[in-house]
Amino acid sequence: MNVVGGIYMNESKGMSRRNFLAGAGAASALGALALAGCAPKTVDETAEKAVAAGGAAQNAAGSDWLGEAPEIGDIAETKETDILVVGAGMSGIMAGATLAELGAKYIIVDKAPDAAAAHFDIGAIHSRYQIEQGIDFSEGRWLNEWARYASFKNDQSVARTWVENSGATVEWIADTYEKHFGEASEVVVDVENGGDGQAGGTLYFIPPECHHISNPGFVDDRGRTDHVKAMTQVIVNDGGEVLYNYDLQKLVQGDDGAVAGAIFSTPDGNIQINAAKGVILATGGYPANPDMLKARDPEAVRCVTSLNYNQNNTGAGIKAALWAGADMDAVGATMVFDRGVVAPGVDAGMDETGAWATNGQFNLGSQPFLKVDRNGERIANESANYDAIPFASAQHPGGVWCQVFDVNAPDDVQRFQTQGCSAMTWKMQLKDKTVDEAYDEKYLSKGLMMKADTLDELADKLGFTGDAKTTFLATVDAYNALYDAGEDTQFGKEAYRLSAIREAPFYGAWFGGSLLTTLDGVRINKHTQVLGKDGRPIKGLHAVGTTSGSYYAGNYPVYLVGNCLGRQVTFGRYAARFLAGDIA
Repeated sequence: MNVVGGIYMNESKGMSRRNFLAGAGAASALGALALAGCAPKTVDETAEKAVAAGGAAQNAAGSDWLGEAPEIGDIAETKETDILVVGAGMSGIMAGATLAELGAKYIIVDKAPDAAAAHFDIGAIHSRYQIEQGIDFSEGRWLNEWARYASFKNDQSVARTWVENSGATVEWIADTYEKHFGEASEVVVDVENGGDGQAGGTLYFIPPECHHISNPGFVDDRGRTDHVKAMTQVIVNDGGEVLYNYDLQKLVQGDDGAVAGAIFSTPDGNIQINAAKGVILATGGYPANPDMLKARDPEAVRCVTSLNYNQNNTGAGIKAALWAGADMDAVGATMVFDRGVVAPGVDAGMDETGAWATNGQFNLGSQPFLKVDRNGERIANESANYDAIPFASAQHPGGVWCQVFDVNAPDDVQRFQTQGCSAMTWKMQLKDKTVDEAYDEKYLSKGLMMKADTLDELADKLGFTGDAKTTFLATVDAYNALYDAGEDTQFGKEAYRLSAIREAPFYGAWFGGSLLTTLDGVRINKHTQVLGKDGRPIKGLHAVGTTSGSYYAGNYPVYLVGNCLGRQVTFGRYAARFLAGDIA
């Protein structure tokens, strides 16, 4: 499933280490099924060529995470359709609802037992909602800012597809809800995130592209619309259904290498679905595949403490495409936020079973308070992208950092005026509350945030001893001096994002990164067609969402707010229209 969980403030979403291990064990059991071949021609017959196709990225990492396509046993049932959508998360469900609207012959399946929740920010450009508010910004500037994040190791023609279609996609979502559920959707463009925003002493382009689409029938207890469940109902209203518990095993190919369907493990046995026009892979990324993650994104592994992703996202669609001859992004990319709170003494990284220390997110971690390592030394400029401090901390002991502040934190956070979902720290947590009122139940009482009447006592509670404690106290003094001077002469942080740490009580918490998803995938062209090693499309195979690549490299462009979900919904709908012949 292509679902990114918890981008807002999901501070409890996820699974414990114990539940993670249980789920991982079940997934491993399914993945280890030994199955034997069938016709039409399957990927096994070209396995050697397929392994070579994925070899560059795999071998560079020095880990055999790809393996070989499984042998398939008896096929219990064969289904026929024109278009097969594999995955019913944000990308796949948009594809399915589009195909239903177009009257296409299609089947949509998902590995999960039922629909997963998905909501949050959807990035788009040139929607009627932006136009009505007089919002306009340069397409070229957006494209170049997006490419700059990736050091131009992405494909601007692919991003151009988003530029040309995202606004219309947001409008279609809202119009579809009104058509099916009888109420006009409220669409809010987040204009607070817009223009040139200073962060880390540098001006970032922060366009007002983030859309919040609300539909009363599918709103959770935090006021957020669940778009997956809403669009699933749209499919049902149009006479369709989503088939659940379909675990992708491999793709089916014809003699010419064209993808003609896929084979799934289900509770009813192995089921083959033949797709006359093609397959859309929307199975998500690979954050729940430890071997793949360690090989593709080792730096992320070194700084992450918390899972906040869909645990069905094991890279199954990516691997199936590679077995079919697809090429993959050369550079890994992850969505890591600075919110993986842990107790003192806990290291970042996976344990020997592939599990993280904790789950969920603590939104306060994204605020630009003083952050120090285990030696008590300041790490870097704290006013930066959500993944900046995590990646910087990967070079420091334990891969974690400690965030320190005092009783005036609510006023500080209001003054910081951070962008994107970190702004919710003030709006939904600290506004009209003290630190204790906001965080006692979840963090202070559980030993994840420390409170003390003196900095000396706080240092002890945070685990600083000996030279590290001496350095920590000196670092706080030096940071207070920077605040007094109104200038960060150490790392160049903006003066308004400096804060004093002088008034008791004092607080501190240890953090690592929180992993939301992976962002690299199989390479595609502007029509979402999957590319082979020769750069040519593999006939009949499309990939969308975080299964697809060609879009990110190395990091997540957080100040282009909502761009991940914006890509998912836009490309899911686009791929469906392309395969159905609605666009050329």
